[in-house]
Formats: sequence, C-alpha cells, structure tokens
Amino acid sequence: MNEAAAPPRPWGEERPITSEAAVAAAAGEPQRTHPLSIVTGFIAALPQALYAIPALLVGGGKALPFLIFIIPTIIALSGFARWLTWRHFTYRIGEEEIRIDQGVVSRQSRSVPFERIQDVGLEQKLLPRLLGLAAVKIETGGGKGEDAELSYLKLADAEALRDLIRDRKQGVISETNAAAKATVEDEAPPLFAMDTRRLIIAGLFNFSLVVIGLTFAFLTQIQDFLPFDLYDTEFWMGVAGRVHIEEIRTIGLAAQIMAALGGVLILIAVGILSGIIRTVLRDYGFRLSRVPAGFRRQRGLLTLTDVVLPRHRVQAALILSGPIRRHFGWRELKFQSLAQDSKAGSDHSVAPLAHPQELEPILTEAGLENAADAARFHRAKLGPFLLNWSILALLIGGGATALLFIAPLAAPVAYAIAGWFLLLAWLRWRYHRHALVGGQLYVQTGWWRQRLTLLPMVKTQSIDLVRSPADRLFGTAGLVFGVAGGSASFPLHLRALPLADAAALRETIMAAVTRVDFSEVNEA
Repeated sequence: MNEAAAPPRPWGEERPITSEAAVAAAAGEPQRTHPLSIVTGFIAALPQALYAIPALLVGGGKALPFLIFIIPTIIALSGFARWLTWRHFTYRIGEEEIRIDQGVVSRQSRSVPFERIQDVGLEQKLLPRLLGLAAVKIETGGGKGEDAELSYLKLADAEALRDLIRDRKQGVISETNAAAKATVEDEAPPLFAMDTRRLIIAGLFNFSLVVIGLTFAFLTQIQDFLPFDLYDTEFWMGVAGRVHIEEIRTIGLAAQIMAALGGVLILIAVGILSGIIRTVLRDYGFRLSRVPAGFRRQRGLLTLTDVVLPRHRVQAALILSGPIRRHFGWRELKFQSLAQDSKAGSDHSVAPLAHPQELEPILTEAGLENAADAARFHRAKLGPFLLNWSILALLIGGGATALLFIAPLAAPVAYAIAGWFLLLAWLRWRYHRHALVGGQLYVQTGWWRQRLTLLPMVKTQSIDLVRSPADRLFGTAGLVFGVAGGSASFPLHLRALPLADAAALRETIMAAVTRVDFSEVNEA
C-alpha cells in the first residue's frame, strides 16, 4: 500500500487536524510558539551572554567579588530578553499567506504567500528533541536558506502545521488524514536508507582534520589567558630542551623516522575518527522516501531534520566518487536544487554512500538517467591544461638548478615538486570529459575527487563561451553553464574544447532550451 494508491479526497476538502494549535492557526488566530522555546533559546544564548566574564578575570582578583553580582544579573537579563522576544512573536495562517509578527522595540510583520513556498521542513536539535519540540522551517527558494522559522512547537503541532501549510499551498488535500499518512510513510519501503555499518564506512571516506583545526582556533581565542605564547618559538625550543632533544638525535635515524611515522599515524587516526563522528552526527537514521511532492529525507542524531525536496525543483544530479571509493564500488548522489539545504546551499545529499545500482531508482524518480557507461565521451585539448602548470614547473626547475650549487639535497625535492605539478595537470585533463546523450549533458571532472554531473539540457539557464589567453593560443574555448538555484558545484565549466566544437555544443543545447514548454516541465 502506498500513499498514491489511496482514493483522492474531494477538491478543497481539508484533512482532519488533530492538533488544537493547528486548528487555531487554521482559523487565522494569532499563535505563539511553545513556552519551552524560552528555555531552549535561553540556554542556546547563555554561552554568548557569559562570554565577557573571562575578560573580567584579566583584571586580576579585584574583579572576582563583582562576579557574584554580575553572573546572576547577566543570567536574569538574558532570560528576560528571551521572554520578551517570545511574548512579542506571533504567527497566523491565512487563506493565502503566513504572517509572522515579531520584534520588541522595532516591530516587523512578514507575509509569506503560499504560492512562493517551496518547502516546509522540521528540525529537532538535541535539547528541543529531549523536550519533545521541533522547529518548522519555511523556505521559498530565495537563495538565503529558510525564509521563516517557527521555533519551537510541540512535535505533533509542528507536524500538523507543516501538513496544513502544504495543503494550503497545493490547493488540494492529501489523500489520507495525518495519522494514516504517517503510518503509510513509515511502512512504505524507502528509496534509500543507511544502517550503522554503512554510516561508519561513509565516515572513513570523510577523512577530516577539523578537530585539530578547531583545537588551534580555540587556543588562539584563549591566547590571552594562557601563561605562554603559542607562537613563541623560543618557548617551544625551551620545552624541547627540557625533554633532552639532543638525546633524541642520538637514538638514530631509524628511530627518528619511526617517531615521525607515529606522529603521522596519530594524525590519520584523528582524521578518521573525526570523519566518522561528523558523519554519524549528520546522517544517523538516514532515510530517503518518495512522497507525492518529491523526496522526503530524514536524518540526524543530535539534530534531526525532516525535509521534502520537490521533484520539479531538481535541476541536476552529481555523482561523487574517488579512486578509493570507486575501487570498493561506492558512490555519493547529490541533487542540485532550487530549494536550499540549510548551510549546505542547494546541494542535497540524497544517497551519501551507495552502490551504482542503488542510485538508479532515485535518479528515475527524479526524471534523470545515468547512461554514462554507454556514453561516448569527448576529451578536451591537453595544451591549455598543461600551459600554466608547465610555466610553474619551469620556474621551480630553474630554481632547483640553482640549488644544485647551494643545497644539493634540496634540488631533487624541487624537481620532484615540479614533476608532481605536471602530473596533476595531466590528471586534470585525463579526467575532464563530456558527452551529450538523450537530452542530458554528462560532464566528468576531477581525479582524486571525481564528479559526474548529469544536467538535463532543458534546465540550462545560460551558456557563456569564454576564451582565456591559453585558449586563444591553442584555438580552444570554454563553456560555462548557468543553472537556476546556485550551488557549490555550479557554474559548470567545460574547458579547452576546440572552438568549433564549443560553439556547436552551445547551439545544440540552447536550441533544445528554446523548444521546450516550461509549463510542462514545471508540472512534471
């Protein structure tokens, strides 16, 4: 049984609303968020409110007696400010719009028309989740993430309000009531899901040294409170002297190399552990389901998110891989969409770690097809890829030649670096290719971070033909594709194509764009 198979309800008939708050909101009455949102906001803002206390300690012991008075005062003022903010925040659901009134000194009244809403999602951070609360996030695709947020409501109220907003937006009511809908979605098999084992494997591929970076950033912030200067080389030389660095030098070259390798292994272990932790926190319980509007994605351990990605908002697909990941048969699938994905912009990860055959049903539901294996790819010209790197390699090589008379051991290292740059340029060219099959443009880029872009021709907004000095020298040109919504992965750039081929490809794609009926595309 699935939701689409249920008999349709009469046009304009509203589904039963089980939440009293949603009933009042549906009647257009002003509503406030849950009172416990004062607590969550107060706790979230408390560290910032107390941030000035360490500065008082710099003055020495004279400031300590005042802390007995200052700390309770800061806490009381912060709590009172949160209560005022909550007291002056109201929302109401009209027939055509959502209106949000807020502000204590300066009042602001925001209206969000239903026809502009692209998505309504739920988010549960750790503390609200423990309190049974959820935030309702409303996004209109304006390019700035959520355009309105109701933080926080009871989970049942948030779910009912989300359904109410979607019903008002669509002008038609879902086939089943809210309780039946939740049951059907829970029972229906997902398009894609991740268990604990796959989460850990995904974490291994998300190697990150962010913990070390955060540690140094934290130490930099508290530099003034440390008894030593982090960047004082004499201090660290003194520390090294106290551990008898000369004795370390006498243990032999092999032992020194082993110690260095041990340090590298520790860094690798920290990076692996950091990647696993970040992946588990973000993607725990990952579940992608097909719903009438598009794709519903649920994930998160400390912060649980529940969002719907409208199918017609999907502009392109990105299949990410790499040499190691590809060797084990893993891929990651992202959708580039008009809808925003919080801080990640408009790149929605819909399958963080999947086998190629697991991607096919997701792509099919999105109206896309991966025919890259059967496609006839065309490569770019090698010259423009090598030119800039060759100049850099020559400069490094020239410096290395001079080093032969000053530091003979440094010259081979410099030659190796120059050769590495040339190898990178060749690899960039080797993995940069494109194909045009069945109304879709396939663009493959990257050697270490391999990316295959699937762009339907009709989704192209603009194509710029650009020619750099290297292109003019080799008779080539580049194409820059503009796609609606913006993304960290766009604009898509095809480089170093023969000039005639670049012009012909642009004309072919733009001819397909001008022939399409966009009203049919939006309804699809």
